[in-house]
Amino acid sequence: MKLLIKYLILILCFLQYYCTEDNPGSSTKQSIGTLFIKSQPPDARIYLLGTDTGKNTPDSIENLQPGVYDGFLYLQYYDTAYFTARVYDNVTSTEEITLQDALPFIDLLWDYVKYYGGDSVKFNYTLNQDIFLDSIIVDRPVDSSGSYTRNIYFYNKQLLDWKDQSGNLLKYYLPPSSNEIQYFPVIEDWDYWLAVYGQKAYGAKTDFYVLTSIKF
Repeated sequence: MKLLIKYLILILCFLQYYCTEDNPGSSTKQSIGTLFIKSQPPDARIYLLGTDTGKNTPDSIENLQPGVYDGFLYLQYYDTAYFTARVYDNVTSTEEITLQDALPFIDLLWDYVKYYGGDSVKFNYTLNQDIFLDSIIVDRPVDSSGSYTRNIYFYNKQLLDWKDQSGNLLKYYLPPSSNEIQYFPVIEDWDYWLAVYGQKAYGAKTDFYVLTSIKF
């Protein structure tokens, strides 16, 4: 009788083993989740746990074990954006990140050269980064009585590089070299107001307005 019971137990064990092998659905399911990452602006490179995923936003990282993941986004001209995301089993988690412009404020360094015995002047300026130039407005004195006139120069979003291919600062002139009038009359002890309007050429391409006064 005991021998018969042993045989029955062995048969049951074999049957259970073969049933398990033939039915993959009976195996333990692995826990995985998905992390969807998007950014503003898009096309930022996605790094997860210090590794380049080879993907740009917006995109999904799949087959992740549930848990907490550290990562960062990289996009040229923007600050690196670090994030921490939690991934859940059988769930798509979403991380939405706004990137911050890493470029500095627009800065123009003005100078001038006097001509014709100091009676006329031509301004020049250099930049601290590439810009799209919209316009420059010059409010300048007409005579020593305090009367002013205005000159407006339109550039229609012309791209101005701040350096040449050798890395040297480029110098731009006002009035522009293409303008019919090449000089302003010099009026002593009165301010010349120079207002520059445009956009950054890269990054967030934000609008800018820079106002400078020069007095002789």
